[in-house]
Amino acid sequence: MTPYHSNKSFPSEFSDAEILHKVSEITSPQQQVCERETQDNRLWSPTPHIIWKAYPDGWVTYLGQRWEEYTGVPVAAALGFGYLAQIHPEDRPRLLASSRSCEFPPPSYEIKFRLRTREGTYRWNLATGTPANPDNQEVLEWVGTYTDMDAIEKTQADPQAELEFLPPQARSEANFRAENLCEAGTVRNQERDLHAIERFTNLLSQRAGNLCQLLQAIADATVEAIAGAEFCLVALRECDCRGLKLSAVGGAENFARAGKTPHVQNKLLWKAFATGEPVLWRSECDGWLPAAACAAAIESGESGRLGVLAIGNGKDSTAIDGETQQLLAVMGKQAAMAINSARAIEILKKQEQLLDLQNELLIRQQEELENQGRRIQQQKLQLLEAAKLKSQFLGTISHELRTPMNAIIGFSQVLLRQHKQLLSAQQTEMVGRILHNGKNLLGLINDILDLSKIESGRTELETEEFDLAHLVMDVALQFGNQATEKNVAMSVSVCLQNQFIVNDKLRLRQVLVNLVSNAVKFTHRGSICIEARELNCDRLIISVQDTGIGICETDIPHIFDKFRQADQTTTRHYPGTGLGLAICGSLVKILQGTIIAESKLKKGSTFRMEFPRKIYQKKLTS
Repeated sequence: MTPYHSNKSFPSEFSDAEILHKVSEITSPQQQVCERETQDNRLWSPTPHIIWKAYPDGWVTYLGQRWEEYTGVPVAAALGFGYLAQIHPEDRPRLLASSRSCEFPPPSYEIKFRLRTREGTYRWNLATGTPANPDNQEVLEWVGTYTDMDAIEKTQADPQAELEFLPPQARSEANFRAENLCEAGTVRNQERDLHAIERFTNLLSQRAGNLCQLLQAIADATVEAIAGAEFCLVALRECDCRGLKLSAVGGAENFARAGKTPHVQNKLLWKAFATGEPVLWRSECDGWLPAAACAAAIESGESGRLGVLAIGNGKDSTAIDGETQQLLAVMGKQAAMAINSARAIEILKKQEQLLDLQNELLIRQQEELENQGRRIQQQKLQLLEAAKLKSQFLGTISHELRTPMNAIIGFSQVLLRQHKQLLSAQQTEMVGRILHNGKNLLGLINDILDLSKIESGRTELETEEFDLAHLVMDVALQFGNQATEKNVAMSVSVCLQNQFIVNDKLRLRQVLVNLVSNAVKFTHRGSICIEARELNCDRLIISVQDTGIGICETDIPHIFDKFRQADQTTTRHYPGTGLGLAICGSLVKILQGTIIAESKLKKGSTFRMEFPRKIYQKKLTS
């Protein structure tokens, strides 16, 4: 026996004390049902009255057991649209159309149609349909009956007439008291069941909340909908599938005064759950067991068996009968749909909560990204302002330094020209050093001044037509003596069909001078090759190739950066500010060209510059 506790579970195995002394009453409940049936029940039981449920499109989801008795077609084969094979072809459109109502609230309907019996003949039946959810604007499911009108009319005209559509045993029972067939109230009882199902569905729709509230609503609504039920138990399958957990009890207040708690035998619940068929049980002994109990599986085609729905009556053993048994089975299917919907809603709510949390997190992340973006933008503006101030400062300092440096270089040259009259040999050497270092320093100052002009956008192109071959040869001759002193061979190759181009001669010369100067500075043996050729009729290529010390592969992507040198130490062997290639890269961009470098350490480097044959004067934008 299972008392009502909120966390009580039904085990899958039972002790002998939990099994009633009358096991036959559990395994063969129909025997007691038959013993307690009245003569009126025996008369209307065989009456063809079929309960059905269907979706608005006519798809049948449930057919009562009388369907197979009447038509000879198994219920499993008739579900869906299989039942239409038994409907007369002329009546099928009308029957399907009757369930597709567009009115609100959706009305119930009655329609006559011809249904084929197990003998193969068609008989007129009355189909009644009622919306399972009358409060909704759209019908979700219909519940109704099929009643053989020919049988009723024939019996009313001739109570002794043989009902040829019934099986032999049913015919003999009907002939027992045929005159009482109409008085049995078959139609009224079936309509009562329909109203009970309708009431059950309405109660669920009104009370359903979360899953716990829904289970309690199912228990309470079952007690209210079934007249003979004093209490109802709802037991659901546990997650590990090892037992049934009692989840809700309805009608417990009926036992409050007597100090009792509703009990239902575990064997009854497990049999209904295991077989999927409703089970009826009655007890003739007084005690703490109900006088009558019935259990039906809570089952749906989508999710299978979810649990068991059980009802009981503590005093009247005849309060629950076979009709109640079938009615409870229908309610079990309705309860399964409601539970599935509630679980789906709970899952959706959890997903919505998760989405809300994710959205909130995304909003916070977006706000943080926006704040970071604003900070980065502010830092960028500050850096740009600092770079602008730096460029202005470098330009000013370079200009101020170049004036006295020019004077130093000029006076040194004047002194050198008069060294025989005024200077001794030692003094002449010292003035020569002043002149040499002054020129080097002036070159560094000019580089800084050029870079500041480029960064501030004050560099303008001065285009003119000139001979490119002559420019290349002139630059090569400028560094020819230095290459000869280092015993480095220098070669020049010019392959141009048209040697004249329109470009900024000064800026192009500055780039070429920087490239050749670096080649001479970093090459101690081998050769330097300067080549100018046409890529096509509109674009030209100048390359400077040497066999010098080369550049490390990791440094190649940064060689055109400002103030960047391969050797950044203060003890480096090659002096300079690291601005030469940076100025080259910026000037080539101004000349609407591109420059790339290829190099291998200790094997040499190649700088290749590509630019248009003809450009127009253009001001560099900052």
